[in-house]
Amino acid sequence: MITSVRVNATFIYRALVCSALSVGLCSCEYEWKDEPASTGDRVIVLNPEVPQPPVEEKKPASDVRPVLAPGKEVSGLDALPANAKRLNLPELAEKGELTVKSNDPGFGNPTLVYDEIETSLAKSNDINPFKVTFEFATPRTVKGIKVLSSYSDYGWAVEVEGANRLVVDTVIDGQWSTIAWPEGIKAKKVTVEVLRKVRDNYVHLNEIEFYE
Repeated sequence: MITSVRVNATFIYRALVCSALSVGLCSCEYEWKDEPASTGDRVIVLNPEVPQPPVEEKKPASDVRPVLAPGKEVSGLDALPANAKRLNLPELAEKGELTVKSNDPGFGNPTLVYDEIETSLAKSNDINPFKVTFEFATPRTVKGIKVLSSYSDYGWAVEVEGANRLVVDTVIDGQWSTIAWPEGIKAKKVTVEVLRKVRDNYVHLNEIEFYE
């Protein structure tokens, strides 16, 4: 009977030791999983971030402004001859006696540049200078051309086919400018260029008028 008690006690002791060892091993395993592995002072990052490609540096925008092609410089302050009268450009275009084109492929409404409404704007799509070409079905006697542009001081030029190119260097924002031929000039194809002088290159052209 005594022997049986000793066996049972030994069995219980061994069970307790194994249980303690088992708890210790589990504890160590839990702590190892919870803490990052280390090698000296370095921490091993198990999931490093994916490296990003380098950001390309943008080139600085050029501060060089566009200019008008050279020609004979005039003041742009001419007075119209007393007998000059304004050509009805909308009517001529409607009759098919006038075609109007520009150097801006995105400009969809050329009538805005000659609709006889000063407050309507023909705005170029980052095209500077903005060129508008008028071509008459038959030659006209032109005695003057007036231009109005806004939102910036501007320069402008007019080129009548077969005649000198005339250039106005600077006109104050929102003011009319006039080039006149007191004796008149025969014109079939006329190109008017308007240059925005400051800030961006979106030319705001209010109106172009022809006088005969």
